[in-house]
Amino acid sequence: MVTRSIEELGARLVFVIASSFRNITPLNWDTVGDGRFKLSVNAGNSSELIVIGYRGSALVRLNGKPYFELDGYHKAIPLPSGSHTVEAEFTPYAAFGELVGINAGKPYLVTRDYSALRFWAYASSTLELARIINDDAVKVELLKALTEAFRKIPFTSVSREQLILAAELYGMPWSERINQTITQDLDYVFTEASGGNFDEALNVLRGRLNALLPKFGKGGLLTGLAHAHIDTAWLWNFDETRRKVLRTFATVVSLMRRFNFTYMQSAALYYQWLLEDDPELFNEVKRLVNEGRWILGAGWVEADANVLSGESWARQMLYSQRFYMRHFGRVAEVLWLPDTFGFNQTLPQIARLSGVKLFATHKVYWNDTNKFPYNVFNWVGPDGDKLPAVTFGNGRGGYNSDFTVASVLEQWRNWVDKDYPMLYSYGYGDGGGGPTVEMLLRAEAINELPILPKVDLVTGISKYLDAKPINEWRGELYLETHRGTLTSHSKMKLLNRKCEIALREAELWSALAGTYDAVKFSELWKTLLKDQFHDVLPGSAIREVYQKVVYQELEQVIKEANEIAVEAARRIAGEGEALLAFNSLPWDRVDYVVVNEPVEGGQRIDEGYLIRVKVPSVGYATVRHIEPSEPVRITEDSDGYVMENRLIKVRLSKNGRLLSVIDKGSGRELLREPSNVLVAYENMPGWSDAWDIEKGYEETSFTLNASESSVESRGPLMASVKFKYDFRRSSIIQEVRLYADSKRLDFKTTIKLIDRELLYKAWFHFDLNTDEAYFDAPYTPIKRPTVTNTSWDLARFEVPMHKWVSLSECCFGAALLNDGKYAVSVKGSSVGVTLAKTPIFPDPSTDLEEVTFTYSLMPHGGDLIEVHRAAWELNAPMLVIKGRPGEASLIRLRPSNLTLEAVKVSEDDSKALVIRVSELINGRGIGELELPFKPSEAYETNLIETTRSSDGIEVTGSIVRFRYGNRQVKSIIVKW
Repeated sequence: MVTRSIEELGARLVFVIASSFRNITPLNWDTVGDGRFKLSVNAGNSSELIVIGYRGSALVRLNGKPYFELDGYHKAIPLPSGSHTVEAEFTPYAAFGELVGINAGKPYLVTRDYSALRFWAYASSTLELARIINDDAVKVELLKALTEAFRKIPFTSVSREQLILAAELYGMPWSERINQTITQDLDYVFTEASGGNFDEALNVLRGRLNALLPKFGKGGLLTGLAHAHIDTAWLWNFDETRRKVLRTFATVVSLMRRFNFTYMQSAALYYQWLLEDDPELFNEVKRLVNEGRWILGAGWVEADANVLSGESWARQMLYSQRFYMRHFGRVAEVLWLPDTFGFNQTLPQIARLSGVKLFATHKVYWNDTNKFPYNVFNWVGPDGDKLPAVTFGNGRGGYNSDFTVASVLEQWRNWVDKDYPMLYSYGYGDGGGGPTVEMLLRAEAINELPILPKVDLVTGISKYLDAKPINEWRGELYLETHRGTLTSHSKMKLLNRKCEIALREAELWSALAGTYDAVKFSELWKTLLKDQFHDVLPGSAIREVYQKVVYQELEQVIKEANEIAVEAARRIAGEGEALLAFNSLPWDRVDYVVVNEPVEGGQRIDEGYLIRVKVPSVGYATVRHIEPSEPVRITEDSDGYVMENRLIKVRLSKNGRLLSVIDKGSGRELLREPSNVLVAYENMPGWSDAWDIEKGYEETSFTLNASESSVESRGPLMASVKFKYDFRRSSIIQEVRLYADSKRLDFKTTIKLIDRELLYKAWFHFDLNTDEAYFDAPYTPIKRPTVTNTSWDLARFEVPMHKWVSLSECCFGAALLNDGKYAVSVKGSSVGVTLAKTPIFPDPSTDLEEVTFTYSLMPHGGDLIEVHRAAWELNAPMLVIKGRPGEASLIRLRPSNLTLEAVKVSEDDSKALVIRVSELINGRGIGELELPFKPSEAYETNLIETTRSSDGIEVTGSIVRFRYGNRQVKSIIVKW
């Protein structure tokens, strides 16, 4: 027997797949509405409706029910036998948001020869392995097996229509020339053959392959997990995603009726949409979940994991897990984040406290500098808690793999933990409908091919849930790419921070006032949670997402939350005309507030009347101006400006440089060279414009100098200088403010940026001897090196921060605070706060709108608690209302290393409060909550409020004592 070549066997495969289409009958659509088309069919056994030449994407309904989809990968719709009405509801978008218009294409009813299709899957996979394998002995045996199998199915004939369908569905050779060269006048030549003995050919091929297994063996074990990664919004808007979800879920359910495999789908929001859009299909999904074939993923959406606060992550878990419990009777055991752009260090603790048992991602394989070392490992949080984790898709296909031999082989070769099965995520995402029949058949074939791993499509994640990894990774999973997503879209970042703060205030005051509306808070939180999706919050979505949806609804969240807070504060205070200030932070606070009417001793500023007040911990007090120890002073000369108060002395040049900051308590100069240097860098990373910062971004830079400066305020409570920077067609206006009796120097900044492809930073150069810095992060700070001893250090040239970053020596340090920025560079003792980024793709209008934010410089005594409190005071200004005169503290929290993260009403008991605290500085001990009532009961729960433990909890009168550990998050429930 002569062994055929790869090319000869490949030619025969064309005719095999073409022969799988039988009894081809052209049909016509009836137009029934805008983008809606209908036809009637009488389907026999193994019938499919195949549509070619269409544009757009469509939900296909069978007899009125969602059934399948038409997209770039699903063009053949399997039909049950009988008479059916088929409807196609088109949208004008392709899978990645391309506006392609609507064309319903040409439908055909065919009988599908599944024996031919199955043989094609086996033969094409075998041929692919022969083509790419380097082992000649294996290659020869594979080609011999194919040659013998093809002897059972000699080619007889093929019709023009069969070739057209093969070309359209499988991209076969000659696809562009079939209609041109095989014309209708040749139909007598090209006729549909009666079919071959494909079952016999497959038996021969499988027999030969099985005979090779003892000789060449299998490569290990692969756990296949079907998946459709659907971005909540990205290059399309949310409404299109909602349609993608319905199409994809319908398609997957239809496939699961025919094939036995396990499917993974995250985002509780999608199930909420499905419940509202098609309750019957939702029940089908519910059945599959109960059978263990459909796996739920924790999180309201697949959120960003750098910019969200700890409390936002807690609510991602709370609302998703309780939705799952309500509708599926279980929580999601996996936090599935294949595409999120890096992961904060506290996520293992947050996940564990939410019922999650496994973390899974692909994204670590996008690193641009270092290779992530593990596939199966324990991810250790700052509290020491361990979460089993698995990384997958390291190779061709990634998390959208397709069960080609090349993809499986490359990923298996890259899989380092071969004692565990390789997790292989397959299915087309972003409107691609997930898995296909061809993927499932190729998986079956790969299971029988030598060299390649055995394939298990059923087990799902259970083997990873039971894993006891030896390897450990402690701390954040920093992604060495997409660093620009910490900055892109300044307004988006600012609105996120303002929403988080506003919801905290509204929940706290309404919970204490007894006016808490759980339904309203659920609505407000879910709006924010949706917009925290990992291409929306990072600023990497299209313009319409922000301008038509997100900005409007987040501004509405802030408005409604503020109204709730005001109403609750009025309820607490009672009716009256006295001015009252409310402080939501858990320490007695002397701070500045702005009121709308003159108060004796106050100072008139742009926002109103500035006064200094003292308010107790989580409480309120009648507004009485507290005179500072001495006023702030400002002088001006030809060289610049000097601002000075009791604590610090600041010198500024006319061009905006911060020349000196003297800390009067220590007598030390904070700066080693001029600071607050604004620099614009050219940044053109290519397709990933909004996502990335070039490694060499500093090569082309432009230092900005203020073109105008003037004294804006002269005290006695606040002095300020205004600077205007003009760069090309863009402008930055800064008002540098110093308050009496405050170490905090504010840079109130307004940007309006016309010019594109730029990155803006403000650099500070501190006279400090340190090789590490602390950064505010979700729930508890993170420490990072500021030197570049290793490639891992070098890759962190831009890192996440939340409200502050701090560098210090033993007893002296400097902190930079902010109220809406999330990215910073630290090089030695130089710190560059990233202010803005102006990409062209995918939103060319990024940061064209005027945005105002504040960052602040503060010398300190090396105490992170001092820094943390100052940052919270910047972010959470006191609320001023009118009410009955008085003063009260409603909650006191001790000791000072504990942060009050949230106060809310229990999800299950309207007479119980949930008080959430986090530990700041790696301490442990006994915490105390002093309340305005004597609790009848107190116990600890988790973030989703499903557990109950009284261990370490003690109630004495109005004081609740609890045990806390290093960097732990604690949720204490107290009942009235």
